[in-house]
Amino acid sequence: MALTLPSSFSNHIIKQNWLVQLYNSDSSFIGLSFYHAELDSNNYYPLINNQPNIRESINLQNQTSSTGNVSLTCSNDKISKGSYLSLSEHLHGQSIKYLNRTVKIYIQPNDVTAISDCLLIYTGKLVDISHDLNQVYLTITAKRPWDGVEIPQKKTSKNNYFPIAYGDYTPNASTSNADSVAIAVGTSASSDEYRIRKTLYPIPVEEVQGNTVFSLTGDWSQSAKAWPHFYEKNLDKFLPLANHASTATTVDSANETFGDGYAIRFHKNLLKTFLLKPSGYIGETGGTFADNANAIDGTAVDTSTFTNFDDDPLNFSDGHIPGSISYNLPQISGIPTKLQFYIVIQGDCDFTKTAGSGDLNIEFQNFTFGNEDVLGHFPFTVTTSNATVVTTGSGGVSIASPAIISGNNDISSNYLNSSDGWGADCVIRIKEDLESGNLDGTYNLDFKLYDIIIETSTKLDFSTPTTKSESAKFINDLEFVYSGGDGYPDNGWNSNSAITEIHEAHRDLLHRFTSYDNSNTPVNWSSGTNINSIKDWKIRYWLNKPRMLKDVLEELQLNGQFIFRFNGQDEGVYVFIPDSISTDHTLKTNDLENISISLTPVSEIVARMDIELEKHPATGGYLTEVSASNSTTESDLGISSLATENKRTIRLDALVSSPATTPQSNPNDDFYTYVNNIYGEQKIEVEANIINPSLYGIDVGDFVAFDNNDMPIAPFGDAWTNKDFIVVEISRTLGKLSCKFREV
Repeated sequence: MALTLPSSFSNHIIKQNWLVQLYNSDSSFIGLSFYHAELDSNNYYPLINNQPNIRESINLQNQTSSTGNVSLTCSNDKISKGSYLSLSEHLHGQSIKYLNRTVKIYIQPNDVTAISDCLLIYTGKLVDISHDLNQVYLTITAKRPWDGVEIPQKKTSKNNYFPIAYGDYTPNASTSNADSVAIAVGTSASSDEYRIRKTLYPIPVEEVQGNTVFSLTGDWSQSAKAWPHFYEKNLDKFLPLANHASTATTVDSANETFGDGYAIRFHKNLLKTFLLKPSGYIGETGGTFADNANAIDGTAVDTSTFTNFDDDPLNFSDGHIPGSISYNLPQISGIPTKLQFYIVIQGDCDFTKTAGSGDLNIEFQNFTFGNEDVLGHFPFTVTTSNATVVTTGSGGVSIASPAIISGNNDISSNYLNSSDGWGADCVIRIKEDLESGNLDGTYNLDFKLYDIIIETSTKLDFSTPTTKSESAKFINDLEFVYSGGDGYPDNGWNSNSAITEIHEAHRDLLHRFTSYDNSNTPVNWSSGTNINSIKDWKIRYWLNKPRMLKDVLEELQLNGQFIFRFNGQDEGVYVFIPDSISTDHTLKTNDLENISISLTPVSEIVARMDIELEKHPATGGYLTEVSASNSTTESDLGISSLATENKRTIRLDALVSSPATTPQSNPNDDFYTYVNNIYGEQKIEVEANIINPSLYGIDVGDFVAFDNNDMPIAPFGDAWTNKDFIVVEISRTLGKLSCKFREV
């Protein structure tokens, strides 16, 4: 948005003077100028000898802004400002201080006598003073409230920082109850029971008190769903941690006051309950199972693929194993306090008696740890010939359609008695078992093995001196657990609402950690280009170690594709390209001089992008990778879709809204489309001097158009019609405003 321009700049030709206000600790100022002026009873001394330059710019690739320092060379004359001292004596060595105080620079048109008729073009602070016999040299830098600020700021006596987190987080819970971590086993068991959610943020482990471990969640209250999770590396899963020695479903849901912030609790034995699958396929024996890994694919229960079991009619023989299939168990931490196996199957079995009488079973067995864990069986008698109902630990189950069967047997003791532990093979097999009598015959078993489900609860072992020592070391080495409690609500500027979008987090950081407090509403927030309405890109972002606030803000700007800057009038402004541009200025021939037209470099064109986003809470990697491209750009540049030129790779730590793979209709639809809108093709750049004072309010980030009917030259023979430009650079000196405009 343009600077606020007084009506005194309406004339096409004006006389100009610059006025510099050097403020002090007494809230008054010394006024400097090129020639003497008096405005509102304040004198401005004609001591400026050089031609200072004010440079401001924005970088659309990095989404940053820059304001250059201003250097003044002034005569070291004596001035009457409370006492008759030289300028250098006034500025240093007296009780009134000028260093690090505000400096304002105005353009005075036509010798106006009120400061309200002048244009404020720069707000900064005085950072350096030096002088020689005749002159004083002043360095003024742009005043920014984030200068020198680090976040996070609150920490414990153990030097652990209370984390900062923004976004909508979700813990691993129960499918049917988001406030519980209880396991529900069924064909609809989802990502919750398998603990697949990674919508969490890391929270540092602070200390152990007795049997309880405390982890720091931040400095805001979380009333629900804040329970901690342990990251099981070999599973790449986050497992809810119990706040109880033996009940895995008892968790600490709400954080509590802890020092200068809040913490959450869990038991030191790391008790947790979850579902998992075998981790790898070994092979089959007997030739009756299909040789594939389809029974363990997918991340949750999957009935879309299967491993088939099919045989020709087999002669029944008590104890015979017609086929088995083996898998690797994953290596996980702790020992099981519960371990139960299930299989998901569909099929039937036909039996034909040839002799005798009695009862026999065709059993589905889990033979892990060498234990005959009967998951279910087809029972046959003299009169039974066909069956689709399997007898399980829960009674009869029809497997005419996909169904779960289990013997409901806890085989955790078999694990403890096994020398292999989690290194044992998971074996699913069929066994022929004569229950009574001498019944004999042939049978034909045909079924589909869709999935293998393992339900377990695990914990650290404190039962022996050796395991107690190992478990204690494990806890002492544990740096982080992970919370699914929601991030910061806003700092009061939006009624303490949840923050779920990148631009919201950016504004909250400014209000929360700088002097740019809640009383300020940034330009273009809910009016103008209206970033709060247009940008809806989601965020999950956290910090556990100190970083400069400026770097964090610029990282969010890159992730959200917007720029925040303070203009020369000390107003906070959001700059971005809206879906529909409203022009701030329309420029004509008589407004400009020294016009230069060029094209952006071919090397800047982005034909394709590899975008990594949705940061992994534990590994620092990324959960989502998107390869996006613009086929039109590839064709225009004459490059193949496999070439690496004009390709950009970017990794985004805050963004969780997935980009499109091809350009969409509106720039702000997604990250890739926004970048493509700027860099997907060559754009026109225009450099010119503004000679019309009524346009001196032009600022970086403003949108301009060139009047197609009143321009002295056409851009590369093309028309100016339907071309929008953004101001990316300005340079102000006495009597001159130079601008660079980039087509968007």
